[in-house]
Amino acid sequence: MTKTFKIGEYAIGDIIVVSFNKFGTCIKALDWNTKKIVDIKTIGRSISERAQIEDYLHHLTSSYYADKILKYITQ
Repeated sequence: MTKTFKIGEYAIGDIIVVSFNKFGTCIKALDWNTKKIVDIKTIGRSISERAQIEDYLHHLTSSYYADKILKYITQ
């Protein structure tokens, strides 16, 4: 399952893509024009790693969008 968040100037690269695989949650920052990966991180799915996901999202974008993406991930 993959979801794309087209955030714009409030995010590094303007686009954040969240996908789930057998290793955990994969979060990518993509460039708006080229769609090339600017930053990527895969974090495990355990509850204790939620803080890592939250910190990484705050690194990529504003608190508002980080919260929206985190709510999607925890659903």
